[in-house]
Amino acid sequence: MGGNPKGDVVEVTIRRARGADARLISAWRGMEELRRYQPLLPLPPGELRRRLRNEGGASLDSERGRRITWILEADGAAAGWAALSNIDWVQRGATLGFNVAPWAQGKGVGRRGVALVLDRALGPGRLRRVEADCDVDNEASQRLLERLGFQREGRLRAFAAMPQGRRDFYLYSILSEEWPPASTS
Repeated sequence: MGGNPKGDVVEVTIRRARGADARLISAWRGMEELRRYQPLLPLPPGELRRRLRNEGGASLDSERGRRITWILEADGAAAGWAALSNIDWVQRGATLGFNVAPWAQGKGVGRRGVALVLDRALGPGRLRRVEADCDVDNEASQRLLERLGFQREGRLRAFAAMPQGRRDFYLYSILSEEWPPASTS
């Protein structure tokens, strides 16, 4: 699944997910190491293709759609995804979700990719608030969100049904006036 042979990631970019990405996203959703902290249900590529097709007209520029998915790329190789869902154009808010392929974890790919999504989402005249949640034991996601300026708002008790039982999650948010933070290192 790629990556730089030295393990260093030089460039992180994002692009809109398309139908051709369905097989890869389906494979990622089925990986135990990615499902450890997330209530991801395995979805067949055909269902994911249909969902991505339904997102086709969504746009932050024209304020259309309720979900937008991007593929995170590290040095040109697909390395994960990030999505804004539950987009509310009246209240100007959305929920952020993200996942990074195992080979790209710990290399700043998630942080830099999510930052690119937030650049688009929280730009002038766009969304006012983006929230995210993560399992209370998912320290990597907590660090990523906090480094990007998200504030922990509270604990969502028994929030998600997981293979190991109901799990608590932390709720985070960031407001447009807080983006970008002084430092995202």
